Amino acid sequence: MKRVLGYVFLVVLAGVFVMTGYTKVTGAEMMIDTFESFSYPTWTMYLIGALELLSAVGLLIPRTRILASGILTFILIGAVGSHLIYAQYAAIPLPAVLLVANIAVLLVSLHRLEEEESNMDMDIVQA
Repeated sequence: MKRVLGYVFLVVLAGVFVMTGYTKVTGAEMMIDTFESFSYPTWTMYLIGALELLSAVGLLIPRTRILASGILTFILIGAVGSHLIYAQYAAIPLPAVLLVANIAVLLVSLHRLEEEESNMDMDIVQA
């Protein structure tokens, strides 16, 4: 049951990044306005959107989960920071919640990797 909930959580999280990445890649007016309000070049919106889409897929693949989560964590730190710097306080909750969720995925994934490596070491010692 615990594993099923974990996968459901990952699918929902990936779905959120598919939606946010899609709005950036397709050049949604709201995203253009947001990036212009930050004085960021428009190409950064497309780059971040593409990274979000790729990382959303990466979250669902165990071998790429740590990398994807790490990339998304950096993107979300930038999002929260940008909204803070430009006093867009109402926009902070979503990226802040996603940041916490990504950090949780990153920590759990790193813990599982550490356990797998420890088990492999034990197998080598026993052989």
